[in-house]
Amino acid sequence: MNEKHWGQQVLRGVMLLALTFNGPNSAVGSETSKSRLPTPAISTAQGSLAIPGVTVTKGDSRESVMRQLSHLYELQKLKSAQGEEDSWLISEKQDSDNYVGVVSFTAGKVRRIARFRKWTQDDDSVELAQRLCDLLEKLTSERGNKASIEARTTDSGNVSIRGVELVFGDERVSVNVISRGDADSKHTEVHLDEVVQ
Repeated sequence: MNEKHWGQQVLRGVMLLALTFNGPNSAVGSETSKSRLPTPAISTAQGSLAIPGVTVTKGDSRESVMRQLSHLYELQKLKSAQGEEDSWLISEKQDSDNYVGVVSFTAGKVRRIARFRKWTQDDDSVELAQRLCDLLEKLTSERGNKASIEARTTDSGNVSIRGVELVFGDERVSVNVISRGDADSKHTEVHLDEVVQ
């Protein structure tokens, strides 16, 4: 399998996982009963997202959005695990391997718009993303997908930590970027942890 095809497969896998977590089979877990109740698959909020050159709002007409995007970007049709057939991968015209985002439509209107903030194929990044997905899949299957998010930044001289935690009751997924040392000899690492607290 060539590198381009492999990268596209990894990207599709991540997008399918994201659509799965936001799809119609999503559930909310109760801490005490751990029963699962269905949640709405699509938010009713009309949020918008800027992709360079175009601002797309949920509910915008498919025809208008596709026309604007096709002038600036290359569009490739995708299909999700839920059978959602009207989803499009957005990439740069000059470099179709440089992915920008995804747009999905239902009944001729924008249902979902995603902008990729970082796209990489290096082995360490792929392994980290796979482990994060595995961990979140485990916790959401055990506890449902209701979680709170805690973000923090601490700086104590030669050590700074920037972190985010997804909290599922007493269990959490912690992602931290830790920098040690001074300006002349700085070392940065990323930690992905499962924590019971």
